[in-house]
Amino acid sequence: MRWWFVAVGGAIAVGWTAAKEPNAKGHCTAILVGAKASAHGTPMTTHSNDCPFCDFRLVKIPPQTHPAGSERNVYLFASQYPRHVGPSRGPSYDPSSVDRRFFNWTDTPSIAQIPQVPATYGYLEGVYPIMNDHHVALGESTCAAKFVSKPVSGGGLARLDIVELGRVALERSATARAAVMLMGELAETFGYYGSFWDTAAAFENSGEALTVTDPNEAWMVHILPDDTGASAIWVAQRIPDDHITAVANRFVIRRVDFSDTDNFMWSANMLGIAKHHGFWDGTTAFDFTSAYAGPPDITLSSTLRVGRVLSLANRHVDFNAFSDPTGTSVPFSVAVDNVLTAQDIMRVQRDHYEGTNADLTKGPAAGPYGDPNRYEVADDDVLDGHFERAIGNYEASYTFVSVLDATHGHNDHIWFGPYSPDSTMYTPVYVLSEHVPMPLRHGSLREFDMSSAYWINALVGNYASKWYAFAHPVVAAAQIHTETNAIARQQVVHAQANAIAASGNSRLLVALLTNASAAFAKTSHADSTALFTTLMTRFHDGVIVSNLTDEYLVATSMSMPRWWLQLVGFYPSTSPPPDSVGRVWTFSPHSTPLPVLIAACTGLVGYFVGRQTRHANYLEIH
Repeated sequence: MRWWFVAVGGAIAVGWTAAKEPNAKGHCTAILVGAKASAHGTPMTTHSNDCPFCDFRLVKIPPQTHPAGSERNVYLFASQYPRHVGPSRGPSYDPSSVDRRFFNWTDTPSIAQIPQVPATYGYLEGVYPIMNDHHVALGESTCAAKFVSKPVSGGGLARLDIVELGRVALERSATARAAVMLMGELAETFGYYGSFWDTAAAFENSGEALTVTDPNEAWMVHILPDDTGASAIWVAQRIPDDHITAVANRFVIRRVDFSDTDNFMWSANMLGIAKHHGFWDGTTAFDFTSAYAGPPDITLSSTLRVGRVLSLANRHVDFNAFSDPTGTSVPFSVAVDNVLTAQDIMRVQRDHYEGTNADLTKGPAAGPYGDPNRYEVADDDVLDGHFERAIGNYEASYTFVSVLDATHGHNDHIWFGPYSPDSTMYTPVYVLSEHVPMPLRHGSLREFDMSSAYWINALVGNYASKWYAFAHPVVAAAQIHTETNAIARQQVVHAQANAIAASGNSRLLVALLTNASAAFAKTSHADSTALFTTLMTRFHDGVIVSNLTDEYLVATSMSMPRWWLQLVGFYPSTSPPPDSVGRVWTFSPHSTPLPVLIAACTGLVGYFVGRQTRHANYLEIH
C-alpha cells in the first residue's frame, strides 16, 4: 500500500509508504461525552495538551466590543511562551506582563485580517482555546492528513490554523452547531493550514480534530487543507447523547450519512476532491478517515488510547481487541454503562492501561518500581523501536475537563490540571472569572518557580515516578481528597452564585466566581506543596519512613522485585531464575513482608490527609 500526499501552496507531490518515521508519535488526546452519558446532564469534553515545550498557562480573554467595519487580526500559530504579545487580547498577553529576563519579545505581528464583528465573547484559553462565556467548549487532537498547506506569511494562501479557528468560534458562537458551521465557513473562505507546516512533521500535523460541546450537543470535527492550499475540507459528526467517543491523533469519523443533516455536517468540496485524487471511487459508502487520514502509525498509540476510553466506559468493549493501527474496526462511539462525572473523566485522563496487557506500570521498561513514563528516545536511537503511549502522559503541559450547567450557565467551569494528569491537582476555574488565578496563569518553562501550579505538580510527578509503586497511592489519595473537597465547596459557591444571578448583580457574580476560582487554586497549590514534602519525607534513598509520631521512627527498605534483580545481574549466573519473573511486585524472603509495606503506604495516605490545612466552606466577597 502507498499513501499519496500533496503539499499545496508549493504544488509539490509527495509519496509516502505506509511506514512512517518510527519515532513520529502522536500527542493530544480528547474525550467527548454526550449529555445523557454525563452525570451533569450536559456534554463534557477534555483536552490533554501533551507537549514538552508548550506554554502551560491558562489565560482569560475578556469580552470586547469593536467599531463597525473593523478587521480582526489573525496570528501565526505559536505554542511556546509567551504565545502572544500585544495589548488587544487581555492583561495576560499585554506587553507589560511578559517576562523579558530571558528574551526581549516584541508584539506579535498579524499575518492577515478577516472581518470583525461588533462584540465578541470572553473565553478561557491555553495553547488552544477552551471555553467561552456562552456555554461552548472545545477539545483538540492533531491528526495526520493527506494535504499540507502554508500560511500566507510562509508563501502560502491560508490565513487560519486550528487555534485561530477555535478562537473565532469561541468569540462569536453560542452553540456547538454554530461554532462548527462558523469554523467550516471561515476555513473554506480564508484557507486552513496545519501546525508545524514548515517541519519534517508537516503531514502528520496537517489535520486536526476538534471536540465541540454546548449544554445540549456534542460534536466531533475533522479538518485538513484542500488541494489548492486556499481552502479546507471538513466534516463533523454529532455523537448520540448517551455515548462517549475519543480522538487520539488519528481521524475517527468513518461513514458519513448524507441524508442525516441533524447529525452530520461537511464541506461542499469533500466528495469531489476525494474522487478527483482517487481517495474514493464515487460509488461505495464514503469513509472520511479512509479518504483523508494520513498513514497509520506503526505503533498502536492512537488505537489503544481510543480503545481504552471506550472500554473504561463500556464493560462490553474488549480493550484487547484494539490491535489495528488503522482503527478500521474501532466504533466511532459507544453507549456508557453508567453516567460519568467529571471525576470519572479525570481518572480516565490519568490512565496508563493499568490492568491490561498494555499496562505501562509492568515490565522491564517500568523499572523496579513500576514507573509508567516512557521518555522520548533520541532520533538516532529509535530505529524500528517504539513505546506505546498512554492517555495519561508526562509530557502534558495541561489537561482539563469541561462542565456546563444547562440551568445556571454562570456556573460553567473547567477542571484544569497543569502538568501530567497523574501528578496534577485538578482545580475548578469558572469561565466568568475576571481573571485566572495566579498559580495557573503564571510562569514558564524557562525557570522553575514554586508559586506556579505547573512547577509544583512537576516536582511531585518527577519525584513520585522514582518510587512509583509506593509513592503513587499517596499521590492518588491526595488528589481524591483535594478534588472531592472542591466538589463539596462548589455546592456552596453555586448556591451563592444562583442567588446573586437572580438578583441581577452581574458585577457581584463575577467577583464571587473570580474569588472562588482563586480560592480553589490556592487550596490545590497548598495541597500539592504539602504532598511533595510528604513524599520527600516518607520515600527517599530506597526506604519507606513511617511511625513518625512514635519515639522511634521506622525505615523499611523498598527492596526490588526479584525479576528485576535477575535482569540486572544481581544474582550469580548459576542461580535459577527467580519465581517472580513477570510480576510487578514480589519481595524476597529477606525483604519486609508485603503486608507490612502496604500498611506503611496506607498509613502515609492518612498522614497526608491529616496534615492538610482545613479549608473554609464559604468564600467572602469584598
